Amino acid sequence: MRLYLVRHSGVTVRPERPGAEWHLSQEGRAAADALADAAHWAELPAIHTSPEPKASTTAQRIAAPHGLPIRIERDLREVEGRGWMEQAEYREQVRRYLAGEAVDSWEAEQEVQRRVRACIEAITERHSGRDAAVVTHGLALTVYLAGLLQLDAAAAYELWTGIRYPDIAIVDPQTRRLEQAFGV
Repeated sequence: MRLYLVRHSGVTVRPERPGAEWHLSQEGRAAADALADAAHWAELPAIHTSPEPKASTTAQRIAAPHGLPIRIERDLREVEGRGWMEQAEYREQVRRYLAGEAVDSWEAEQEVQRRVRACIEAITERHSGRDAAVVTHGLALTVYLAGLLQLDAAAAYELWTGIRYPDIAIVDPQTRRLEQAFGV
């Protein structure tokens, strides 16, 4: 079984609004459309996505050319409690978070790991050994993969810094093997 892990496409940043309400930029929509060109999408029974507009729109743009249904999965949402901050400060907060430190009002890393892992396990179980795809967010994906692949804090941070908009990794969740890393 292959699990396609997709980070949403690029967004229009609106600092005055919560990140969970951001939408894809024009460039992000075009990048999601380009991602849809891969042949492997047609073999999937559905695409599972976070309810946040940036992820669900990415999923819709991938699914539409292949006639795939979209399944909204609330537990694929991004780490909650994060507010807008400048990029350098955000990177430092993420580094601390992935090192296991509590960061302000952010959802606990262990809770993110629990909910995302449980959601993905339920998806893979429903697919009964068939390939599956999820579209979600960079930090949620990093927390999931850090647990699955047993990455230390430095490796998890390096993984996070290398994920693009959009991006895809492929894992075998049963063997815990990364078949394709982000950024390839």
